Amino acid sequence: MKLIEYLAPLKNAGQQPRILAVMLFLERTRGQTKFTVAEIRAALVDARTTGIKGWNIASRLSSARDRVHSTGSGTTRVWELTDTGRAAVEAFAPPLPVEAPGVAKQSEVAALRAQVATIQDAEARAFASEAVDCLEVGAHRAAIVFIWVAAVHEIQERIWSASNPSAITTAAQSHNPKAKVCKKRDDLSEYNEELLLQVAQDLGVVDKNQKTELKKALDLRNGAGHPNKLRPGEHKAKAHIEELVTMLF
Repeated sequence: MKLIEYLAPLKNAGQQPRILAVMLFLERTRGQTKFTVAEIRAALVDARTTGIKGWNIASRLSSARDRVHSTGSGTTRVWELTDTGRAAVEAFAPPLPVEAPGVAKQSEVAALRAQVATIQDAEARAFASEAVDCLEVGAHRAAIVFIWVAAVHEIQERIWSASNPSAITTAAQSHNPKAKVCKKRDDLSEYNEELLLQVAQDLGVVDKNQKTELKKALDLRNGAGHPNKLRPGEHKAKAHIEELVTMLF
């Protein structure tokens, strides 16, 4: 089923129902769960929705109350359906066909690729893309390692942009007196990753809760990146990628 077919019975519905219907359709057919206003508008345009230029999609979403949830702000704000929203759409929209497991996996990978494509830093985006490539072919340990490399690069960039060498050195040496004096961006690579996370928290680059979750991600990376009996499954690797991308990018 194409989106234009799915929306056809809703042609006389208001803007908000059709917007929510688009979100459910893309969620079920692509595995994508978070959407920008631009992505929703593009889907409506592809479905040849009339009068779309005059639609204030952000306003319609804001008035959807408990049917949607949003994070971020401005052009980076993303929206997702709640369980209440899904139930509401299912009550007024046509039923969607059930996907085969293989199709569902392809949809999930495509959704991750769409998220990764929005990463602005080219180097971090390249590492994150490799993580998704690994996930797609079942190389789960490699996927966990590559997305962590992207995360570390992003944290280093944030520390360097938000502070100065003297403050970075002070923060590092307060936890490890032997830590290298930071003079240039590349010196951050000399800090072990636990110390890097602590410095990031001390300098306000990440908060306490984020640091806790990043430490868990580091522990998983350590398990995946060293010889041992750990065999992370597809869902664990996918969740690891999603969490880091959502948290940092």
